[in-house]
Amino acid sequence: MRNEDAKTYKGSSGRMTVSRDVENRDHVPVPHHPRPSTRLHFRLHPHVTSSSSIPVDRASLWHQRCENFAFPPPPPPDRKRPGPRPCPVCYLPVEDAISSMPSSPTASPVLKNLTYVHYGEPANAEPHGGSYFGGYPSLEDRNDSFDIKESMKVHCGFVNGSKPGRQTGFDIDEADLVEMEKTYDVIVASGIFGNYDIIQQPKNISEAARRNVPFFMFIDEETEAYMKNSSILDTSMKVGLWRIIVVHNIPFSDARRNGKVPKLLLHRLFPNVRYSIWIDGKLELVVDPYQVLERFLWRQNSSFAISRHYRRFDVFEEAEANKAAGKYDNSSIDFQIDFYRKEGLTPYSEAKLPITSDVPEGCVIIKEHIPITNLFTCLWFNEVDRFTSRDQLSFSTVRDKIAAMVDWTVSMFLDCERRNFVIQAYHRDLLEHMSPPPPPHTHPTVIPRVNPRTVLPESTRLPPKKTVNTHNKGERKPSSKRHRKVIPGGG
Repeated sequence: MRNEDAKTYKGSSGRMTVSRDVENRDHVPVPHHPRPSTRLHFRLHPHVTSSSSIPVDRASLWHQRCENFAFPPPPPPDRKRPGPRPCPVCYLPVEDAISSMPSSPTASPVLKNLTYVHYGEPANAEPHGGSYFGGYPSLEDRNDSFDIKESMKVHCGFVNGSKPGRQTGFDIDEADLVEMEKTYDVIVASGIFGNYDIIQQPKNISEAARRNVPFFMFIDEETEAYMKNSSILDTSMKVGLWRIIVVHNIPFSDARRNGKVPKLLLHRLFPNVRYSIWIDGKLELVVDPYQVLERFLWRQNSSFAISRHYRRFDVFEEAEANKAAGKYDNSSIDFQIDFYRKEGLTPYSEAKLPITSDVPEGCVIIKEHIPITNLFTCLWFNEVDRFTSRDQLSFSTVRDKIAAMVDWTVSMFLDCERRNFVIQAYHRDLLEHMSPPPPPHTHPTVIPRVNPRTVLPESTRLPPKKTVNTHNKGERKPSSKRHRKVIPGGG
């Protein structure tokens, strides 16, 4: 990198390099993660034979594989492949990744005990107070929820019923609830509401993950009906690795807002889980979940990780982009942004370093379930419930209000790194409106005139005649991984 194209900043989280040509040639702050130097105790996953916990140097596990890995920028877009691109990521082999799982939870700063508001009939006492499902928290409730204490009780959805999923407005069958209340180290979860996406099957999943990591897919009744009518779903309620969880009595008319319930409130649906990876329904996971967790949580000593937007880092710019694309009602977006501006939200600039962005690409969330991260997603959900369902607009407000009170923040990695472990497909409505590609233009084969007894040289013999299916020839499937580069030794 040229000297004139980079600046280096020092901060509490390590060295930050601001590059002018990393993702889409934007002015992008790029975090440089210092190598961990402490020796910690880790436990092996149950599939690894061991009589006791063993001391492991966290750095030594990735030092041999990734020490010399130089992060390159993604390749520039071209006419055949426009838009953002994935970049290489150095993963540990699965067994080493599993061995890196911490033996005890990350300490939650200040907040140690988090409980949730629960009552019978919530009343909406003021405009823009959210929903019945969320309990209509007042502005006073909202302000109090950002005052971090050792013990807190906050609104976090599911205010009715005996417990989440039981007569709460996001109802789940009893057999599924029993499974969801089991103890797991790691889960992967996703959701499709309003029959909006086509289910994607994870790939490159290790035997250890297949045995120990359950994959849960939340769907509504509309999506269930389509999947059954299309013979995708049968009575086993399994589609490949995914266990299908049907949600009844959904709380919102907006499918996108219903999807925010499992996305942001997984800790309420899975009370006994240590780590979760959420991926939106349009995404295909193509890297083992243990490797993803090791790379983006455990190696960084982080408890919450999310990628930043590939192009935009400023909430005001994101709001205008949402309006231009018709993502939500413009007046509602304006109301939300004006509310945040009056609270002190300012445009993103280098003055906010080491914070590298105010806008996430929220389709993947990698989380350790501890009180402070659970509070963060509760309060993030409350903002989505109160204002628009565009969670990118409320993310930085919640993050910064919590960070102002306690020593905690979100780890934001590059979007091109996210694109290394998930492949993005089109939403169903886009696929249904796409016209099939025209058949490829072919040239007639010229057959040389030869004597019937003459044997053609090997280089001129014609291949065996094949039946050509011109309808599918030349089509590129969304799951194509020609671009995907995995560093040797990276599993």
